[in-house]
Amino acid sequence: MLTPFIAGLFALAGVLLGVFLEPVKAKVAARTRLREDRASRCAELVEAATASREEVKWLLRTIREDEEPVPATAEMTAAAEQRYWQARSSLKKMVMLIRLIGPDRLIASAEAVSDTDRAVRKLWFGPRPAERRSHSAEIAETLRASRRALEEFTDLARRITTSR
Repeated sequence: MLTPFIAGLFALAGVLLGVFLEPVKAKVAARTRLREDRASRCAELVEAATASREEVKWLLRTIREDEEPVPATAEMTAAAEQRYWQARSSLKKMVMLIRLIGPDRLIASAEAVSDTDRAVRKLWFGPRPAERRSHSAEIAETLRASRRALEEFTDLARRITTSR
């Protein structure tokens, strides 16, 4: 007679414990999904920013001030420019998606990466072909700023998306 009472008491305690723990489990699961989503979007932004930067660097290596240009046909240049625009499109999409999930520090850092990518883009697409110079101080500084912004973004993204 006492056994069914004790079994019922334990069953009731288990149900109550489950009811109280379910919101906690749901909150932990939601935070985990958000962290994974942020990490995925940050990784895609880094990939797009790196790809777009590398395409402009390749285009700049095709011209030289004091050396012969690296051999590149018009088709190769057009293909590199197309890859740049695809990477740039992906970069813009990732910045917008990061804006949806925040936090504000990550958004600001992602926008800084996008801004430096825009500055790198102007190195190739801004001047007329005859005025492009691959060894200028402006190009070196712009590429350094781009690298710094990307490194700062990845450091911040790592801190935000790793488990605490």
